[in-house]
Amino acid sequence: MPAATFETRSMYAPPAAPFGNSVINQWGLDPTVVFLNHGSFGARPKSVIEAQHQRRLDYERQPLAWLDPERGGKPAIAKAKQALAGFIKTNPENTGFVTNATGAINSVLRSLTLEPGDELVTTNHVYGAVRQAMKYLAARAAGTYREIEVPLPLTSPAQVISMIESGLSDRTRLLMLDHVTSPTALVFPAKEIIALCRKRGIEIMVDGAHVPGMLHLDVESLAADYYTGNLHKWLSAPSGSAFLNVRPDRQTGIHPAVISHNLDFGLAEEFGWQGTMDITPWLCVEDALAYFAQFGHDRVMRHNHELATWAQAMLCERWEVEPLTPLDGSMIGSMATVRLPGEAPLKSKFPTSANLKEFLYANGRIELPIIDWDGHWHVRISSHMYNTPSQYELLAETVLKIVG
Repeated sequence: MPAATFETRSMYAPPAAPFGNSVINQWGLDPTVVFLNHGSFGARPKSVIEAQHQRRLDYERQPLAWLDPERGGKPAIAKAKQALAGFIKTNPENTGFVTNATGAINSVLRSLTLEPGDELVTTNHVYGAVRQAMKYLAARAAGTYREIEVPLPLTSPAQVISMIESGLSDRTRLLMLDHVTSPTALVFPAKEIIALCRKRGIEIMVDGAHVPGMLHLDVESLAADYYTGNLHKWLSAPSGSAFLNVRPDRQTGIHPAVISHNLDFGLAEEFGWQGTMDITPWLCVEDALAYFAQFGHDRVMRHNHELATWAQAMLCERWEVEPLTPLDGSMIGSMATVRLPGEAPLKSKFPTSANLKEFLYANGRIELPIIDWDGHWHVRISSHMYNTPSQYELLAETVLKIVG
């Protein structure tokens, strides 16, 4: 197969990535680890790590200047939120900072007034912590929690739309939709499903935990009732940085999970002050944006998507397994979930998927999650600008050696 350029390549030729080894020293990662798990908790460039350290030092020099709501903290948060709003294309007044997407989802769910019999609906690809929150709130209100089955493999986004549409009912109060699913790394057609819910008068919250920095995001254009995204994942801001966006007509009655001084002062004020906490993760969103801006946000996202698309195709070919989504990359972003080969020999050697994960790290320094989905073991690979094709080839070869 002929060599390919980054812009144009054949399906199984590794992309001529413009980053990889040339940028790994700019990140805080251990370079001896084959880190294919950016999707779990992210990773940070050294410039962001250093910026947060400096901001913490500044805070310790004069804590009151940061935490007095009318002094340093409030304008600094407003400035960071303005920068974020420009990136995700929204009005900063409709957005509040939170520590993570799970916290944002809890804030919305606990603000809703549910009636007995109301349904909280999602799909079977929901993130585990969100599933628990939805079950808890539905049970408290004598409502119903329900998951719509979206079986794999998928061949088009239209299948997802059809399954979700047929799974909604007259009692559905809110649909929780993963924009990018955590266990299966699918990109769901959020825009079309949001429009479907609005037509039927069903509130929709989009869990976009993986979206900022992975996909182009225009929050205002999507017009979901509620949208949340993590900033510590693909945007690589510090841990504890995320946002919640609420459409203006839904903001009345939406409160942070922690009620504080600014109750009923509006979304921006309530989420702008939730008590004494480390606000430096939010402030460093500007530093994360600046890091990627020097390379070009579009260029970085394209690189990550191209690398993930190639890696998915290569692993499916090498392992002779069926892909969960089309190999053209149309239903993945910067992650892909691929079924492992040789299930019988794998499970005979490793009692649990956690044992296999530990083996890969101990014997190849390969860091990635093993996903148990529908009774089968899969790997979920992540691709960011510091990754290289050789790392996925090492994964392919290591697994093939195990299964013989």
